[in-house]
Parts: sequence; structure tokens; C-alpha cells
Amino acid sequence: MYEHQVMPFHQRLCEALSNGGPGSVHLCGDATRHFRTIHDVLNVRSFDTGFPIDFEGVRRGLGPDVEILGGPTVMFLAEASPTGVAEEVRRILSIGIAKGGRFILREANNLPPGIPLENLDAMYDAVRCFGTIAPDGA
Repeated sequence: MYEHQVMPFHQRLCEALSNGGPGSVHLCGDATRHFRTIHDVLNVRSFDTGFPIDFEGVRRGLGPDVEILGGPTVMFLAEASPTGVAEEVRRILSIGIAKGGRFILREANNLPPGIPLENLDAMYDAVRCFGTIAPDGA
């Protein structure tokens, strides 16, 4: 359905707004089932995710050369403890998403008001601590 009803509009947008080079996209919601098609047809090489996704599956499906941005959900950041945030960052980084070195860990979507600063500090510190645990050494 996406390929027949929506992609033609996306193709027109890409043609009108780009010079044909690789593009990037922010997708709220779990649209990962379309990432490969978007990558191949629209020449998108950077996906900014905005919803809980299967990071391991996304990396496996797109390969190490595609940039992926994402991380703990904003709901999780609002409610978790700093220890929980650090564990979630460790979990995300340990599943292979950083393979190839093309991963930017950030909150999934946009950071809303009211997120405890301690949780943002925990996320930052955890990236500094665990940011090199990619299975391929990247």
C-alpha cells in the first residue's frame, strides 16, 4: 500500500527538494517495515527514528553504511530512573546498532519539557561509558 499510494508523493518531494544526492528522513512511528524500500527507491541514507524500534533488525536490514539516529523513548526518559536510563543505553548499544559506526544515540523523537535532567545526564554518561561496545569494534 505504501509503495502504490504514498511513495509516488515521496518521490515527487525528493525530486523537487533534492539534487538527487542521498537524503535523510525523520519518521515518527514504527515505519521500519518500509525502511529498505525508502532506502533503495528514494536514496535515503539517514533515518531519524521517533518510536520504539527494533534497532538490531533495522541495522541488519539496512547494513552498516546507513546512518540511524534514535535511542530511549521519551516516555521512558520521563519515567525511568537514571540507572534504568543507563541500562537502556547499554542495551541499545550492545545489540549491534553501532555496527559500522553510523549510529547517533539520542532520545527517540523530540525531547519534551519535563524530562529529568538526571536522566539526560545518565544517557550522556552511558554513551561515554558504553559507546564503544559495537560488536565489530566500531
